[in-house]
Amino acid sequence: MASPEKVRSFAIRVAGYTRPVLVAAAYLLPIALIVRAVTFWGRGIIDSEAMEFVLNYLQKRPFFAQIFDPQINDWGAYQARELSYVFDWIDARVFAALLDRHVLVFVPLSGVLGLIALSAVYFWGARKVLGLNSVTASMLLSLFLSCIVVQASTPILYRSSKIILGIALLAFLFYTFSLLQSEKRSVTALKCAALFFLGLVMALCDRQGFYYLISATFVALMLWLIAKVRKESSGRAYLQVIFINAAAIGATISYNRIFAPWLIDALNGYWPNFSYQNLPLPQLLDPTLPGKAWHLFRLQVSFFFGSLPFFVLAAIVVIAAVGTAWKWRRAINRNHLTLLAVSIVSIIAIFGLLATMIARHPALYSIRDHAFWYYTLTIHVVILFGISAWLSFPSRDARARFSFVIYALIAILIALNVLGYRQQRETMISANGWFQGQHEHSRAFVAQFDVHHAVRVFIRIGIEQHAVNNAEDSRRGADAERERKHGRDGEAG
Repeated sequence: MASPEKVRSFAIRVAGYTRPVLVAAAYLLPIALIVRAVTFWGRGIIDSEAMEFVLNYLQKRPFFAQIFDPQINDWGAYQARELSYVFDWIDARVFAALLDRHVLVFVPLSGVLGLIALSAVYFWGARKVLGLNSVTASMLLSLFLSCIVVQASTPILYRSSKIILGIALLAFLFYTFSLLQSEKRSVTALKCAALFFLGLVMALCDRQGFYYLISATFVALMLWLIAKVRKESSGRAYLQVIFINAAAIGATISYNRIFAPWLIDALNGYWPNFSYQNLPLPQLLDPTLPGKAWHLFRLQVSFFFGSLPFFVLAAIVVIAAVGTAWKWRRAINRNHLTLLAVSIVSIIAIFGLLATMIARHPALYSIRDHAFWYYTLTIHVVILFGISAWLSFPSRDARARFSFVIYALIAILIALNVLGYRQQRETMISANGWFQGQHEHSRAFVAQFDVHHAVRVFIRIGIEQHAVNNAEDSRRGADAERERKHGRDGEAG
């Protein structure tokens, strides 16, 4: 029988050989999942709404006249997100360029490069701002990338607003976190300008970005009040962050109400309709709304964490939290309690966002497949940041001591996410909802194109007709907007 010393020596040698392999696997996993996301729907899916947008963006019109035209780009539902239309325009042009070269791919360029950019921003922020090691950052990023909402959304030619917002939101959260940890005197004018820029870009990408900007300002205000009660507010940059965010909010409102409408009128001869921005009071007061929002919230949490039932996840978190708090009760300080308070407020904010989205766009709840793609993508970005922030608070020694357990748990969740793709994909395409039709006509286009390139001919004819009947199309956009309020079409923020 081998002596304990020999067994220990053998284990050390095995660990020395396996560690580089595991580290390499952790680095390669995000790349593999990005590739998987790009090819999740084969050649991709084109949403029927995107067909209209593609035709519009390929017209021979001045660039800014195309961008500042919500009557066509958003079916008359003005949302002050013209920045995202720029990326939609690029997606349409790339799609057409490939089509002219007899290549039919519906996967949008913004989806591919956006996911890569988001991954790069996260990896940088997790390492430089949160201080996580590279393996932990790679594993957490892989967990995010393996989520069905990320996988299913990436290869759909629809709108770029959510993936672009995801990038800006993640950069904004990391930068805000770093400033709140900084001394007040170290916050330079350049840093203030950078935070203002990120907040403004986030808000101009999508209405969800404006909501996140307001929520982040409220959280910063709460942190300032807590620090003031503890008489610790004088040294931190809480007030600077609050004032910068408030300035970004003011700039967004000015753009929304004054600058963008003026440009739309100057370039296209009409004033945008603000009715879509008004939240419907009867829907907000609907007694079933909290239950619907809670259901959608539970689904998103489950999608992120291996598709495990929400109450199972909640039980695990509660047991782990109680056990950890009891074991290290003497090490718990006010910073941990503050982080807990911020987490609770953030959860409430996400719940409020979902409730608002459902009130504005009831199909988000009533059509089952809508929970699986696009609309809730940014919520998973917030969850990724929140989990990463929590893991950054234990000391390096504590994280190193439990690193194997953490990596094993994350690996299990990633595996569960991947194993659930088949069932989730079948749910999306056979739910007798909206996505079933998008999947079917996309597959039909591919089959036709492979035989005689009919799709290319169809699109070119459509562009010519669209250009000739531009005035008619503008009027049709207004009619379509009224119809869409009573159906699936239109978008939840």
